[in-house]
Amino acid sequence: MTYMGRETVIFKPTIAVIRAHKDGDHNIASISVRDRLIKICITNNIKKIFVISALENEKRPYTEYANEKFALVEYKTSLSEHDMSSSEQAIYVEDGFIVHSNLMEKFIHSNLSVLNSPTGQPIFSKNNFNEQVTKIYLPQDIYVTDPFYILKIDHDNLHEAQSRLFKWLAKETDGFVSKTLNRPISTLFSKFFANFPIAPIYFTALTALLAALMAYVLIKGGESGILWGCLLFHIASVADGIDGEIARAKFLSSLRGAKIDTMVDMITNILFMGSMSYALWSTYGNEYLILGYYIIALALTGVLLMTALLYFGPGGGRFDILATTIRERFDGKPHLLRIFNFCNYFLKRDAFAFLFAIYGVLGLGKYIPEFLIFGLIIWNLAIIFNAKLILQKKEIISEA
Repeated sequence: MTYMGRETVIFKPTIAVIRAHKDGDHNIASISVRDRLIKICITNNIKKIFVISALENEKRPYTEYANEKFALVEYKTSLSEHDMSSSEQAIYVEDGFIVHSNLMEKFIHSNLSVLNSPTGQPIFSKNNFNEQVTKIYLPQDIYVTDPFYILKIDHDNLHEAQSRLFKWLAKETDGFVSKTLNRPISTLFSKFFANFPIAPIYFTALTALLAALMAYVLIKGGESGILWGCLLFHIASVADGIDGEIARAKFLSSLRGAKIDTMVDMITNILFMGSMSYALWSTYGNEYLILGYYIIALALTGVLLMTALLYFGPGGGRFDILATTIRERFDGKPHLLRIFNFCNYFLKRDAFAFLFAIYGVLGLGKYIPEFLIFGLIIWNLAIIFNAKLILQKKEIISEA
């Protein structure tokens, strides 16, 4: 294998060496800059981390956790030949920087030697720091990234560091409404609550409570109930982002959390569909009862199909694997991919929750069932046509 004309060397570090700096003690979202670097190393499957500090015995060896992974962390004044064997690959990390959590993974998988800060200071290196004093790297040896994803920390830029961190937490799969409206609002709350020892599951519970309140006001019926039910559905959609943002900010993401979050999302959606159908039936007549039956039947069919595909296929709890599978199917077909991404933005919950909130305010709630039926039919067809590819992902994961 070659990379830009050179032989590719597979780099799989099992050890990380972090050179401590006083600015690494600053906290961002209740986690020190140094501990963030440690947790980023852990998410990249590094099992042993040495922190080189001038303060001898600053900490006893301990086990650190990040996103259901763990590693042994040891503080040392220097490394000896007994600490690392010649057969082990190590990544060297400079403390005092906050970096995007995906940056180390991309650097490790590259065939490049060093990643520098915007000022040229090495941050990640695949060789010893002592060599960096004298070694001059050629441009083709340096990993280049957007300077926005790296920030040297000092006492005066902690607010900017936290702002950047939460901008990095946005998901690439966010729709237009989520990017422009939901995410900026949820981030305001996430930034505040991330400074406290509150587990993400409590914000998942908040979304569930909002869903229950939404169902209650809809079942009470009447045009005012439809109005407030639509608004609460949109508010629940906004609040749904808080738990994920805090989990990613604090490296608390887990398979169990993803399953619970998906379950709450699905229950919220079905509650809205069922209680909205009831509200429209009690307010406008029997024709909405028949539409409600179609809506619930289509929704439950889609949920059961996706649950079965995940169970017999790749596992996990994220229904967004459907969108991921379709994007992979259109890989190499940019025109189809652009069409899918455009349509997908308008079929995501953030988009139709916002649209329904507008419908509710304008008194157009009676037109929601037709929109739901159309969207659910598209969703079920997409599941059926991509079921085989989703099931095949189990084989791919097993081989990996």
